[in-house]
Amino acid sequence: MDRSRLSRFVNQRLNELPLEAPAVVSPSTSVRSALAVMQEGSRSCVVAVDEGKLEGIFTERDVLNRCMDESFDWDQPLGASVLTREPRTIASSRTIAEAIMLMQQFHYRTLPVMESGTVVGLVRLGDVLRHLAEEYPEDVLNLPPRPHQVMERPEGG
Repeated sequence: MDRSRLSRFVNQRLNELPLEAPAVVSPSTSVRSALAVMQEGSRSCVVAVDEGKLEGIFTERDVLNRCMDESFDWDQPLGASVLTREPRTIASSRTIAEAIMLMQQFHYRTLPVMESGTVVGLVRLGDVLRHLAEEYPEDVLNLPPRPHQVMERPEGG
């Protein structure tokens, strides 16, 4: 892929992408109920919103890191101890490049996308990669498994 095409891709605004609508719950929702919402929609996270304000995010990673103790109370509210409060977000007017940079810098796979103080979608690393493959299939799908590998002799019979 030439640099101009790649530049065009990473400079797309997030509000130009088909963002996934977030699964919204209340901070008082039980962990068990939040997991049911995630399972039902095959979602990697839920966002907790109270009176229109983003209170936090609860992800698959939170389940693994915060909920796996044998004595964990699955009926406690998300806001009690497992919700990631005040998560990093990104404005819908920002670019794919800026979203990738934030995800890389803070080791996130999902960022809530905000517009006028409201969560309007989620940008996920997997979605960015899928969008790249859909926009430039001839470049992405034709990449060899190891792009820099040089064969010493031709393969085959």
